[in-house]
Amino acid sequence: MSWDDYVNRNLRGAGFCYAAIVGLDGSQYAATPGYVVLPEEAKLMSDLLSSESLDAITQEGFKISGQKYAFVRGELEDDEGTILVPYVQGNNKEKSTQAVLCMRTAKCLVVAVHDPEYSNGISLGTANTEMGKLCDYLLENNL
Repeated sequence: MSWDDYVNRNLRGAGFCYAAIVGLDGSQYAATPGYVVLPEEAKLMSDLLSSESLDAITQEGFKISGQKYAFVRGELEDDEGTILVPYVQGNNKEKSTQAVLCMRTAKCLVVAVHDPEYSNGISLGTANTEMGKLCDYLLENNL
């Protein structure tokens, strides 16, 4: 499957209105038309998700695709210290129903925006689960 297929079938099909897969260096692998995660945003998020703390964004939030998001939740490892798919969730400061999820795999950052208005009735929780499955697959295949 191509990177475009992952974006269109797995992420858009899961209820996300915008999605991108970018390299850990910020290079874009695939994205929905018109959606661009800036290289510096991708690099900062990638570095953050490989760090030991999310403190840098808990108060001030973060930007993805030029849009400011308030930090909602995130996880770097579980209670036993096992590394999961590190992720961050944020809510759009201007449109409170819109959320972004960022997950880091071995070689890429997966970013997707969920908006109930454009999700075909798919909840954020369901979309999050499907995105997690994609990231698990990418990790299992060292991607």
